[in-house]
Amino acid sequence: MSYYYRHEFKFSTHAIQRIRQRLNLGNADEFKLKDKVLDIIENSTEMFETSKNIYIKTNKGNIFLVITKPDKLIITATPISPTKQLDLIENE
Repeated sequence: MSYYYRHEFKFSTHAIQRIRQRLNLGNADEFKLKDKVLDIIENSTEMFETSKNIYIKTNKGNIFLVITKPDKLIITATPISPTKQLDLIENE
């Protein structure tokens, strides 16, 4: 018996490009890339939220995955300093 696993997160094309670039995943197959990102999300111990987005810290420095709340779409991977993190939380 076979089945398809459907995870709760979707990926924008911009996110896939930024993840490859900022997490140094090179030319990994898109399925492998998504699988690695899902592992990163599952194993992350640091995150914060605003009213519109969820920010999940990766294991690469201050790089965060930005996920929209209503549709669970990963829109980018971006560096966020502690100062910027406080600014995002305070000015939502």
